[in-house]
Amino acid sequence: MTDLVQRLFDAKAATWQDKYAPGGPLTGRLAALAEVVLRYAPPGAQMLDLGCGTGDLAGHLARAGVRTVGCDISRPMLAGAARQDTPAGWVQLSPGWRHLPFAAAAFDAVVASSVLEYTPDPVAVLSECARVLRPGGVAVCTVPDLRHPARWLEWLAGTAGRGTAGHALGRRWPRWAAYRTYLCASRQRYRARWWLAVARRAGLDPAPSHRAALVSSGGRCRALRVLVLARPGGTGGPA
Repeated sequence: MTDLVQRLFDAKAATWQDKYAPGGPLTGRLAALAEVVLRYAPPGAQMLDLGCGTGDLAGHLARAGVRTVGCDISRPMLAGAARQDTPAGWVQLSPGWRHLPFAAAAFDAVVASSVLEYTPDPVAVLSECARVLRPGGVAVCTVPDLRHPARWLEWLAGTAGRGTAGHALGRRWPRWAAYRTYLCASRQRYRARWWLAVARRAGLDPAPSHRAALVSSGGRCRALRVLVLARPGGTGGPA
C-alpha cells in the first residue's frame, strides 16, 4: 500500500501546486484549514504539516507567522515545496516510516490533511502525532466524508474497477488507470465515530473547545470531515 501511495503522489507532484493557484480547486480547502489551524496555533506557535505535499498549506501558515515544518514521503512533492519562497522547513520521510524524526512534545499543532485514508495503520500514525504534540496541542485531520455524493460515486467506481475489467479499462483509458490507482490507495474510509475511536486509542481526544467533527460536505472542504483532536493534559484551547 505504501509503494502505491508514493507512486500516486510522485506522479501528481508536477502539477500539484496548480491546484492551489488562485482559482484552483484546492484554494478553498487551504483557506478553511488555515482558519482552523490558526485558532489553535497562532503566530509564534510550532506546527507540523504531516503529508505536506508541495507545501502550500505549510507555506501559507509560515507566512502568517507560524513556525512550520512540513514532511512527506514523496521526494518530487518536497522538491516543489523547497522551491517556495517561504520560511517553512522540509523533511523527507522514508516510505515505510514508523516514527516521526521529531522530539516528543515538539509541536503545538499537527496537520494531517488527506493523509490518514492512505496509511496502512491509522492508529500508529495518530499515536506519533500524539507523541510529538505538547499537552493540550491539537491534531487537525481531514478524512473522507462518506455521506457526500462524491464518495458514493467513488465507491461505485471502485467496485466496478476491480479485477480484470478494471485492468482492461486502464489499458484503454490512461485517465481511468490513474483514477483507479487513487481508489486503490485511498482505502481507509470510515464514519466519524470510527475515526474518533481510533484517535482515542492513539491518545487523542476531541478538542473540548471545538466540535469533534466539522461536517464539511460542501463549500471550501468538499467531501471532507475535519477532525480537531487534542492531546490530553493542557487547557485544550488555542495556544
